[in-house]
Amino acid sequence: MSTSFIYLCAIPRAIWEQPANVHGRPMDIARLVTDALACERRITKGINLEHEYSRYTLCCQRLEQAVGSTRLLTPFKTTDDFTATLQAGRFPVFPISEDYLSVLDHTRDKPGPERLGASFFPPDTLHAHSAAFAMWGKQHGVATRKGVKYRFAFLQIAQQAGCGVIELQSAYHIRQDSHPAIANVGSQPIDAEIRNAIVIPKVAHERLAVESFGANKQKLAMTLRNHIRAALTHGEPVVYGNEAQHDVIAEVLHESIFVPEEHLRQNLSMRVVYADGSEALPFPVFCLPRKQSSAQQQHIAPLRVALMSMRHLELDPEIDICWFRNRDVSRTRTLAETDQFCFTTTVEQINNALKENDIVIHLYHTGFEPAVLGFYRGIIHTLRNLRATHSSRQLVVVPLYYRGGTT
Repeated sequence: MSTSFIYLCAIPRAIWEQPANVHGRPMDIARLVTDALACERRITKGINLEHEYSRYTLCCQRLEQAVGSTRLLTPFKTTDDFTATLQAGRFPVFPISEDYLSVLDHTRDKPGPERLGASFFPPDTLHAHSAAFAMWGKQHGVATRKGVKYRFAFLQIAQQAGCGVIELQSAYHIRQDSHPAIANVGSQPIDAEIRNAIVIPKVAHERLAVESFGANKQKLAMTLRNHIRAALTHGEPVVYGNEAQHDVIAEVLHESIFVPEEHLRQNLSMRVVYADGSEALPFPVFCLPRKQSSAQQQHIAPLRVALMSMRHLELDPEIDICWFRNRDVSRTRTLAETDQFCFTTTVEQINNALKENDIVIHLYHTGFEPAVLGFYRGIIHTLRNLRATHSSRQLVVVPLYYRGGTT
């Protein structure tokens, strides 16, 4: 069964206050924290909620990515280890019991004290938050829960060291136990008898783009591949959040949708859950036979498309259109609902375009997982329909990953 871990990371005060150079690598969380706290204040006043929630989510994602990608996170066992880790210029990190996620359910309908449920706590807020958290735990009868006790102890140690705390959620873990899976409302798990009869083929790593990834992205891609295979085997969802970046997700999904040689096409779907806990429609895998590029495709002028508007304005001279309007995608809704919107929009737009001619899309990725999965789910849906009806129409998508001046 898959599960999520929460990691508590202690970050020294100096890094919270101004941009820093950490082991030769620039790290600027101060600006992100300032922006996120400003969003929180405006949200409490009900000001422009759609925009503020979108901006707040983006700030928190970037903050968590900045800390999670430093390679300076170091586990510890004792208070002395904690101090020694800080003195070595590294960040102490501690995984707390998975039952802490269930504790957070108490904040779903009513916000917890002193920003409980947020993912970051600057040094100046830690004393008040720690005291309020202890009182809140007693009031809700969860003070003796292992996750609550570990978290409270970590907050005290971090406070005494003059640190702030950032919580990172890591979703790519398989728990080795016999507890039955708990399906979310609206989920579509695979029946056990059918699942046991399915042969999950190994993915052939044929994409040059994946091979050109650096070591870190190679590791993320392998982790995601393994997580998908384990999730399919056990009928569990794959959680998409801050772990793998959008280019890694796109390439691994590309590998997973085609039927490997010497295997039959299978009616197999991957359950998809996002970081906010919402579950999207299943994503089809191992469902399309590979086809060679035809001479006709090579003579079709490509349509240059950015996935979303207003993400990289410097990309505008390089593209013809934006596939999704940022304003439409960023409306207040669950991430699964955003995925569904992107899927429906993609199917509609592709079908309208195919009425006129064949299509070759050069897609410039601009991030945001629900848009990526919704778009490609729509493409797969259309390709399957084209092949089922023996249509002569051609649909080709070439992903391009935009990184601020290079692709």
